[in-house]
Order: sequence, then C-alpha cells, then structure tokens
Amino acid sequence: MSKITFRADDDLVRAVESLDASKSEVMREALREYLDERAGRSERRSSDGDRGGSLDALVAERVDELVAECLGSTRGINVNVSVDGENAGLKRSNERVDAVESRESGAGESSRPCPQCGESVESDHVYCPNCGEKAGKRAFCECSGELRAEWAFCPECGRRTASAGIVDR
Repeated sequence: MSKITFRADDDLVRAVESLDASKSEVMREALREYLDERAGRSERRSSDGDRGGSLDALVAERVDELVAECLGSTRGINVNVSVDGENAGLKRSNERVDAVESRESGAGESSRPCPQCGESVESDHVYCPNCGEKAGKRAFCECSGELRAEWAFCPECGRRTASAGIVDR
C-alpha cells in the first residue's frame, strides 16, 4: 500500500480526530466514496448521452436532415457563365455585328440576346428578365427625355445631343 499525505485546515483535522476510526482509515474511506461518486456521475452522464444525445449530435443530425431535404428537391437550375479574356471582346463584337445584320436583313425577330447574360430578351423589354441588365442602350437627355440616335436636339428641352456632333461631320 502506498502512502498519501493530506494537508487540511485545523477544523477538518479536529473533525477527523473526533471520529472513532484512525485518521488513515477515515481518509481512505472518504477518498473511496469520493472516487466512487465521481465514477457514478460519469456513468450517469454517458447513459444520459446514450438516451438523448449531446447537443452537438442533435444539431448535426438536424442539419443533415435539412441538407438532405434541400438536396432532395429537384428544381431547374440555370447557370450563366461570363468569361473575360483575350477573345471575349472579339466574340461579343461579332455577335453584335450578326445582330445588326439580321435586323438589316429584315429577319423580323422580336427578341435579341442580352449583352450581359446572353438570354433572349423580347424587343419590348427594357431590362433583361434573367439578370436585370438594361436590354437596350437607349439614350436620355439631362432633362430625362428619351433621345434617338438620329436626333440632334432633345424634343423635351431643346438641348443639343451628343450625337449632333457626329451628324454634323
């Protein structure tokens, strides 16, 4: 048997000395009760954990259920990819030239591709229904009046338009 030395205040020493058993026997018994009680608490905790689970386990389980719900529902997915690179501007200008040629040739299409996302936009739409980009490059005067490219003056306020200089040349 090993020897353990305890330090205690005077009140505790007097209480131990007042008992009928020896100090060593009292301390051994108290230490055994303390350790048994502590082991019982940890067993109760583990059995409680088996019944209800820890909070972390419950949260993880609930998150997994919600993720499975979201992934389980199938919805249509639209993916738009915009790539900026060396050839991106060239392709876009070709698309614009093709669009202008098709308008001039009288194709009569009522839709055009959005300059931002490429989605088909009806001619009467001001904004793209897919990405919200302004569909037409309409010009406006400082007075908020709409301007056409061929006009030299604003019909609302009479100001000279930016395209007027181009027309004069």
